[in-house]
Amino acid sequence: MDQFDDKTYDIHNVLTTLQKSESIGESILNDRTEIINLDRIRQKNREALTAIKNHYNHGDDDGQNIYICMGNMFIKHPIKRARSLIQQDQNNVNEQIEILHKNVKNNVEKIQELEGKSEQFRTFNLKPLTFVRNEKF
Repeated sequence: MDQFDDKTYDIHNVLTTLQKSESIGESILNDRTEIINLDRIRQKNREALTAIKNHYNHGDDDGQNIYICMGNMFIKHPIKRARSLIQQDQNNVNEQIEILHKNVKNNVEKIQELEGKSEQFRTFNLKPLTFVRNEKF
């Protein structure tokens, strides 16, 4: 009877581990899909900023207005305001992508811990160097 209880306990542990890894895997896939969508938005913002730079780089930006697409509407804005709105959106998208990348890394770590492989890939959890401006040099 004791042997039977151990087997059901082992099966239960395997099933809970599989459920946890499956849910974490789905969140990884959702985050990666969101990263792809945000990257498309980031590319569209780059294209818009380049188009503004190339077509309206005459020096007199104050008098000209352009239409920008916000959601499903086109809104007329002065060029400087439109450029700043697009740049703000670009910064927000970059921050969201960074957060999602961190979430994906953390979730991959969790899956590796559940599988017992966390020791193998510990060296791959490196953080990039950040650019620090030093005025002394």
